[in-house]
Amino acid sequence: MSVTSHQEDYLEAIFEMAEEGIPTHQARVAQWLGISAASVSEAVKRLARRGLIETGADRRLELTVEGQDLAEVLVRRHRLAERFLVEVVGLPWFRSHEEATAWGRTISQQVEERFIEILGDPATCVHGNPIPGSKHAVDHDGLRPLHEVAPGARVRLERLTEDLELDLDVMRFLEESGLMPGAAITLLASGPDGTLTLEVDGETVALGSELADNLWTRAVAG
Repeated sequence: MSVTSHQEDYLEAIFEMAEEGIPTHQARVAQWLGISAASVSEAVKRLARRGLIETGADRRLELTVEGQDLAEVLVRRHRLAERFLVEVVGLPWFRSHEEATAWGRTISQQVEERFIEILGDPATCVHGNPIPGSKHAVDHDGLRPLHEVAPGARVRLERLTEDLELDLDVMRFLEESGLMPGAAITLLASGPDGTLTLEVDGETVALGSELADNLWTRAVAG
């Protein structure tokens, strides 16, 4: 089904918000996309007429079967593009989301299949989020946001929430601080304002509470 890039933005947003457990009310979608509530209202009407979304009983926006299928394709190609750009092209990690947004919209089925072959059908994107359709399962059970980790605990960073990826400056800071999936983290201290002092792969990093609840970790034994 042919849709505009503007409509694709909404489908991806609703998919990713649902993935994060964020209520997909129109106001929250507007906040996620950084646009006005009026713009969302008009777009929702058009997408509903096309049979791609519907409004649930609690006023949440929900993808129809057709909308879900299309959103999965869009998200899969975007996340594969992030992998390709970082691992094959050599693009800096913090720029991968921004560049993949443009790349993902032009990927054909044939190119998607080549990406999967070249990359070995990865389970996640470079930010640790699952790639829809991958044959490799992702186990996110037992993950905890970093702000819930007790001082002295050792954890491994496994994924970042999608909303962090929308801020290029934040992503640059995370890369410069080594806070990428796979990073070994020890929580050294937690301040009264929620600021965390971390040891990340041997380096000390200060992290505000507004970021800490968007970094999901797994406990490391020992």
